[in-house]
Amino acid sequence: MSTRRTLLLTAAVAVPLALGGAGTAYAAHYQDRALPGSSVGGVDVAGMTRSELTAAVSRQAEALRVTVEAGGTTRTVSPAELGYRVDVDATVDAVLAADHRSWSEYARSLVSSRDAAAVVTTDDATVQRTVAGLVGAAGEKGRDAQVRLAPSKKSFTVVPAVAGRTVDPASFQDVVERATRAMQPATAHVEFVERAPAVTTARAQEVADAANAVARTSVSISDGDEKHSALTTRKASWVTIPTTDGVLGTPTVDAKKVRAWVDSVATDAKRAPVKGLRYLDADGTVRRVVTEAVDGRTAKDTDALAAEVVAALGRHTKYAGTLQYTTVPAGWEERTVAPGAEKLAYPAAVGEKWIDVNLSKHTMTAYVGAKVVYGPISMVNGSAEKPTVTGTFQVYYKNPLMTMRGSNADGTNYETPDVPWSSFFHRGFALHGAPWRSTFGYSASHGCINLPVPVAKWVYDFATIGTTVTSHY
Repeated sequence: MSTRRTLLLTAAVAVPLALGGAGTAYAAHYQDRALPGSSVGGVDVAGMTRSELTAAVSRQAEALRVTVEAGGTTRTVSPAELGYRVDVDATVDAVLAADHRSWSEYARSLVSSRDAAAVVTTDDATVQRTVAGLVGAAGEKGRDAQVRLAPSKKSFTVVPAVAGRTVDPASFQDVVERATRAMQPATAHVEFVERAPAVTTARAQEVADAANAVARTSVSISDGDEKHSALTTRKASWVTIPTTDGVLGTPTVDAKKVRAWVDSVATDAKRAPVKGLRYLDADGTVRRVVTEAVDGRTAKDTDALAAEVVAALGRHTKYAGTLQYTTVPAGWEERTVAPGAEKLAYPAAVGEKWIDVNLSKHTMTAYVGAKVVYGPISMVNGSAEKPTVTGTFQVYYKNPLMTMRGSNADGTNYETPDVPWSSFFHRGFALHGAPWRSTFGYSASHGCINLPVPVAKWVYDFATIGTTVTSHY
């Protein structure tokens, strides 16, 4: 070792020993400042306080530019625009790091220098958008294979992968990141490398085949009366193809959509109970059943049924299930037949209002129970070509004055204005006044029961909505 080099080493070693009281003052001064010899990106920051450091690093970061050359284009931008940003606070923290505050660090700072690298954060989404833009502008863009629902919505088809290229990270991302850390301008000469598709055509075909297997799997549910089969288009709509980071996953079945279909079948199969109506005589014998009682039903365990469908589709196994029900009893409304009414055309209950239309005798008679309260009155009922309907009905609509329209037996139309006191009991059939007639007691109408106007008014007032009308021969 030369004498000169020995003297320099001795001086350097001696510095800490010679600090003494002055060293204490020196350390106190630099406690919250950048040490001598400190720089960031080649800019001297020695002795700067935190706020001064923050301002200096911010100015450098804002002024920093990187030139990107790709193909025949060149642009100069800030690293932040490319997805690389200087974390100013973290960089300042690194310069003022606590482990740089030992006595040896204070001493070394007098005879050495330290250039701190900037702390850099990366926005991957911005980087990828930039890369995609460079690839697109250079005409190097490829395409991953895709799985799509066919126009018929019955099957899945594959869009093949197209070979492409992507940006070489060493020529772009690495250059920009190094320049940002060094806080020094740089030029990235973008080069391209072959890019293997994230989704190959073969992989897409595997996924499409699995999805089509689900759509082809037979699924049906019986409601006890009818079988409901899921259409291929519906089953295809249940298929979900997951994608994670651009990679196709195994097709799955959307359990919520399956449940919605099962629920729709169950809803259609649901029946409200229909209360029966029957008439009994005084000793309890059923004399007439007006309406049969029909129990209702509500499907149960639809969750389990939907789960079975999902499992079968996952296995590509044919499924045929049956709805199970909870029965809702209907019950009966029972009315006691008025004494003597069991021999009439309608076995009315005690106190029940009803109207008898006798088509053979061309008469109308009003009753309360078995008692005649009006009539019999001669009427004009439907002709042979336009007969009056027969059966037991109820008055459902009334109109005091209206225009009636309909068709004649020969197919032509008619229109009769100012028809008074109409009481409709079935579709277009009504009891109403016929001021155009002077005689009654025969068949000649378009199907309605024509009555003298005063009689029609009496019937209109008597027959409230729901009053029974029995028409018979």
